[in-house]
Amino acid sequence: MRFRNILLLFIPVLLLTACNKFLDVKPKTQIDTDDAFRDEQGFMDALTGVYLKMNVNAVYGQELSFGLTEVLSMQHSRFTSTFHEYYYAAQYNYTNAAVRSKIDGIWKGLYNAIANDNSLISHLNTTDQKIFRDVNYPIIRGEAYGLRAFMHFDLLRLFAPAPASTGGLTAKAIPYMDQLTVNALPRLTVQEILNRILADCAVAEAALKTIDPIVPGSTTPTTTSGYLRDRSYKFNYYAVKALEARVYLYMGDKAKALAAAEEVINANAFTWVNIPEVSSGNKVFTSELIFTLYKSDMDAFTQSYFTPTSTNVLTKSSSDEFLTIYETDADIRYTALTDLENTSTNIRVSNKLAQPTGVSTAFLRRMPLMRISEMYYIAAEALKESDPEKAVTYLNTVRRARNVTADLPFTLTTEQIQEEIFKEYRKDLYCEGQLFFYYKRLNLPTIVYSNVTADNKVYVLPLPDNEVEYGNGN
Repeated sequence: MRFRNILLLFIPVLLLTACNKFLDVKPKTQIDTDDAFRDEQGFMDALTGVYLKMNVNAVYGQELSFGLTEVLSMQHSRFTSTFHEYYYAAQYNYTNAAVRSKIDGIWKGLYNAIANDNSLISHLNTTDQKIFRDVNYPIIRGEAYGLRAFMHFDLLRLFAPAPASTGGLTAKAIPYMDQLTVNALPRLTVQEILNRILADCAVAEAALKTIDPIVPGSTTPTTTSGYLRDRSYKFNYYAVKALEARVYLYMGDKAKALAAAEEVINANAFTWVNIPEVSSGNKVFTSELIFTLYKSDMDAFTQSYFTPTSTNVLTKSSSDEFLTIYETDADIRYTALTDLENTSTNIRVSNKLAQPTGVSTAFLRRMPLMRISEMYYIAAEALKESDPEKAVTYLNTVRRARNVTADLPFTLTTEQIQEEIFKEYRKDLYCEGQLFFYYKRLNLPTIVYSNVTADNKVYVLPLPDNEVEYGNGN
């Protein structure tokens, strides 16, 4: 595919004044935008550029997958030396220079990707659609709007209070960058940001619903070649619905969260991984991935963090902690996705993101961002009071897919169902960055394996200094 050097993409679309440096994402390499968008291929390349910007280690390539967010939720809890890269993050020391660098990198990295996405959206909305073949125009436009909503939601979940916290919906949040401007947009309230996210989701959903090849019965046939192949690598229709499920549950609207989650579940577009396939190297359960990024350098950096002898190993406090969490050694998430590589040190590590030689390339270099099991957890949480039996059924469905044959009883109380959902987040979404958001969404006062009181001092990451200093901090 022709790729016009768009990895550092476009005009300075999100530039602010010299003072407003907190969103200064001016690319190091600029190209003429008229040239970039002169034909369909330019738009395809531009969208690819957005995905690549999301894929950097500062964002979903590390910190928002297995890195910082997993440390903050204590999914990784072994930090025996102050020299560990995440030692001070595990102490929730957000003033530490190394931790601030990671936090600021997330802010800048996401807004950088959003800036490029905004440039793409602006040109999509003004270009002659006749330059596009078949359904490529609405597909690209739907993905672009969906990605903008997706990234803003994670910024909101990191840098603003949760709706469940006191005054959460009316609290100042973040700027919603949905236009090309040389001025810093104001920080909106949490409720206003959620409304903007859902508005972008609505555009994406309308664009993709009937034509995305991933949708059963779509007017567009599935393909194994060309631009519309491998839809789980793109922000497809079901990624939009999964995002809506996350957003509505975050807002406390269980009915709408359930409807969105069940649409993904009932589509049967994502199938449970075949257990023997896991033993053959399918560690991320590819058939279950709603949305994933292609990460070409996974082997090198996962070895740095998931090798027992590494200074920066990311793992649990002891080998026993894994079995305590997974509860049974029949669970494939324990038996197939963790290894006791060094019996002398008794350090067990995850191999979920490992890239062993001899494994099918179809199973490798995928960074999971959304998977079908999460939709079952959202549906169960939405139903725990109104239909607890169905909620338990959803949980048992996932457990059986993980080789856990002992079903949960239908007599579980609402509180017990919620505890089982919590357990499942810890098990199934390990190294995927979602447990921190679970704690925050429910405004839980404690984080297991930490010794801090979990409140907004923990749950709300500090804005970059320049954001506060130069006029948008109030």
